[in-house]
Amino acid sequence: MIKDISNFLEDKYENNQYDYKILLYGNYTYRQNLEADSLVEVLRHVLPYMSKRWNIHFTLLIPEFVKSLNFPNVDQRMYELPTYINQMRQHFNTKQFMNHVDWRNNDFDIVYSHLPEHTLQMANCLHNNSNITPKFIGYSHWFEVPENAPYGDRDGVHKDFPARALYESVAGLLMMDECGVNSDWLKQLTIKNAARHWNDKVIDRLHEIIQPHYLGVDRINVRDKYKDKTVVFNHRGAGYTGWEWFVKVVDEIWEQRQDFKVYTTLTQVERPWNKKVNCESRDEYMEFLASMKFGVGTFQTYSAWSISTTDGFSVGVPYLLPNKLCYPEMTSVVKDPYPFLYDNRKDFKNKFNAMLDNPIDYDTTTLAKNMLWEERISKWFGNWENVFNLKDMRETEGVLKIRDFIKRKGFVTKKQITDYLGWGVRIKFSGYRNALRKYDEIKFTKNGYEWRR
Repeated sequence: MIKDISNFLEDKYENNQYDYKILLYGNYTYRQNLEADSLVEVLRHVLPYMSKRWNIHFTLLIPEFVKSLNFPNVDQRMYELPTYINQMRQHFNTKQFMNHVDWRNNDFDIVYSHLPEHTLQMANCLHNNSNITPKFIGYSHWFEVPENAPYGDRDGVHKDFPARALYESVAGLLMMDECGVNSDWLKQLTIKNAARHWNDKVIDRLHEIIQPHYLGVDRINVRDKYKDKTVVFNHRGAGYTGWEWFVKVVDEIWEQRQDFKVYTTLTQVERPWNKKVNCESRDEYMEFLASMKFGVGTFQTYSAWSISTTDGFSVGVPYLLPNKLCYPEMTSVVKDPYPFLYDNRKDFKNKFNAMLDNPIDYDTTTLAKNMLWEERISKWFGNWENVFNLKDMRETEGVLKIRDFIKRKGFVTKKQITDYLGWGVRIKFSGYRNALRKYDEIKFTKNGYEWRR
C-alpha cells in the first residue's frame, strides 16, 4: 500500500510544485521502535491523504529517520527529544527549532502540531522571532490529566492541581484553530479537568478547538480461521492499559484452567500462560493478529482510543473491552449493541471464559468498514474546508513589487525577495506569500517562486 502511494506521489510531484508548506511537529513516545509508534501509524495515512488532495511539501521534525514515512514530498529533519515521556513534553529547544525553521530562506503556511505542550513555544518563536505567521492546527491522543498521570500530585502540596503538563497543553491548544482528539470521551475528559482551573471563556474556546478526529484501519482482511484457546494483549504494559490488573485476573483464571495462552506484543510477564511475540514487520504482525481467537483490553481509568484494538477488528478479531471510557463510543458504529463489553472484574472473567469455550462467530467487518482511514480522515477539520483558508492581503505596492520581481527574474527565493525589498523580521511575509496565490502565473515550489512562461 505504501509503495503504491509513493509511486503516485512521485508522478504528482515531478514538476516540484508545492502550493503549501507544512511543518509537522510530533509526539513520539514509543522510542524503542518508531515504526511502531502510534503517531507514525497515523501519519502513514494522513500524509498520503493530504497529498492526494493538495500539492503540499511537509517538513517533519522527528528523532530518527522512519522508513515508512519516506514519501517524496516529506523532508525528515532529525530533531533531538528526550526519551522519557514527561521530560519530552516539558523540553523545548528554541535554538534547534529555529535552525530547522530557517525563516530567512524558508516559509511554512501551516504548523500541524501533535504536541500541544510545545505549541505555545513554537507560536512565540515564529511570531516574535521570524517573519512567518503560519496557521496552527493540531492533533493529540494524550493529555496529562490525573487519570493517566497521577505522579503530578505525589508531593501532596499541589494535590488540587492537574498533572502539570496540562497547563502547557491548554496554552498550546489556545494557539490552534482546531485540534483533533481521537474520541469525544477524551475531549470531555480534558475539558472537565481544565474547567477546574480556567474560566468559562477559556473553556468555551476549548469546546470550539478540540474536536473528535476518529482513527482508522488500513485494511479489511477478515480471517477464515483462528487458533483456538488463544488470546492477544497487544497493548503496552503500562499503568493506564490495566496490565497489572489483567495479570492478576488471568492468574485467577489460570488456577481454574490451564488450557489457553495469552500472547503479548509489547510487554511480557513470567507466567506459564504468557508468550511474547516479536514481529519484524507490520504485515507479519497483522498476520499473527488474525490467528488469535480474541483480544482483550483492560484499560482502567484512561483510554482515548486503541489502534491495537482497531488493528484486530480489521482482521476479524473481536475484543473483550471495558464498558466505559471510549469503548461504547468506539463500537457504536454497529447497529446492534457490541456484545463483548464487560462491566466489572466478575463480568470480565465470565466473558473471558465464555469466549475461550465457545466458537467466535462475531463478524467485525461492519466495525472495520466504518473505520477505514480515508473515510475517517476525510471528516477531520470540518471536511478540511477551513484548513487552507489562509490570511492574505490586498494588492499593495509591496505585493506588486514582489510579483514584478519574480516575473523579471523567472525564479527567486524568499531571501532574494526580502533582500531586494530590504525587509527583515518586523515585516511579516506570510500575508504577502498568500497574496501571491492570486496570480496564476506564479508557481510555488519547495525553494521559491517561479514565473510560468
